[in-house]
Order: sequence, then structure tokens, then C-alpha cells
Amino acid sequence: MARVAYVSGKIEGGSDGCYVGGQKVDCPNNSPFGLGGEKTQSGTELDILPANFISDTRNDALFNGIFLAVIVFFALLVLFKVKIFGKTMVEYLQPIWYYVLICLLVVGWQYLFGLEAESRWSLKISQWIWELAITLSVIQLVRKNNFNFGNVFFLALLFSLIIHGTKVSIRYFFYDKTLLYVLDRFLYGTLLIFIIICFVGAAALIIARSKNRKPADTIGG
Repeated sequence: MARVAYVSGKIEGGSDGCYVGGQKVDCPNNSPFGLGGEKTQSGTELDILPANFISDTRNDALFNGIFLAVIVFFALLVLFKVKIFGKTMVEYLQPIWYYVLICLLVVGWQYLFGLEAESRWSLKISQWIWELAITLSVIQLVRKNNFNFGNVFFLALLFSLIIHGTKVSIRYFFYDKTLLYVLDRFLYGTLLIFIIICFVGAAALIIARSKNRKPADTIGG
């Protein structure tokens, strides 16, 4: 018959698991929705992916190739004025360029100063700032630029690449993180952005359509 032992004390994480007073225990799963929560061989914790999803190594050729391919792809979209869900890249980004700039400045601040700050509240507040920026962006584009849900969905992808594409690139190029780790962080950040933008966008579309709906004509007696 299996026995379950209770171990009290502070849990300390290591590259090969979690320990309490030198005794190995199961690591608590603090990741959202019960996903991930595992540690890689390098000791970094994952939020979405399992630790054996891909090899926990670096691959400069692969990462650089993806990085350049994304830049070239979106540069071609701008150059040839390709329309996605009826809008060009300029129509997506020009009306909200200041919100995009705020997001990039927040990301830069987080890595230049936020990670060294004694209080974790500064990082939380900075995250709230870019979350507010993307929320106001989608509201503005729905109300003033006639965006539909397809446009909102693509906007979520754009902000994912702008914010978390920048973050994982910094982590990979300057913090020597592995492909598994940066992929997990990108997927987690993308999930968060899609939830915010799609929820806010759907609500804004419903409100906008209800305001534009003409009242039914009354029949005189």
C-alpha cells in the first residue's frame, strides 16, 4: 500500500526538481490553467509546454532564420500593401502607433531597469500598462476605424509579435535562453494577449453594432 508522507518547510527549486530540507518533493504547479509548471534541465520554469516538448537547447540558425523570416514577411506586407481581412498593415498600426510605442518602451524598461528593481510591483505595473495600451487600441480601432472580428484577431497576432516577439528575442540574444524556454514564454504571452484583445474586441463590436442598429419604425394608427 502506497504511503504519502507530509514534508513541511520552504520549497527550494533546483535544476533537477524541488527540495524541502534536502528531501526531493513534487514541484507545485503555479502555472495558469494547470498547464506546464515543469522545470527544464537548465532550471527555468515553464508555463505552457511540458519539459520534454522539444530539446532544451539553443539553435542559433533556427532562431535567427525564424526571426529574419518574420521581419521580411511583414516588411513585404507593408511594401506591397497586402490587405488582411480588408485592411493593410498601415491601417492596422498607423491609428494606434503611440500605443505600440508605449508597449515597446515598457518592454525596454522591463529589461533595462525592471528586472533589477527590488520590488516586483514595478514589473506588475509595467505589465498592466501594456495591457491597458492594447485594450485602448482595440477599442479605438473598432469604434473609429470600422474593424470587424477578423481584424481584431489579426491585431492580437500583431501585438503578440510586437510585445512578446520582442521579449523572447531579448531573452534569446542577450540572456542565452533555450528554444524551449522562449517558445513557452511566447505561447504564454500570446495566449494572454489573445484573451484580452478578443474579449475586449468582441465586447466593443457588440456595443458598436447595438448603437448603429436603427430602431424599428412604429406603425401609426
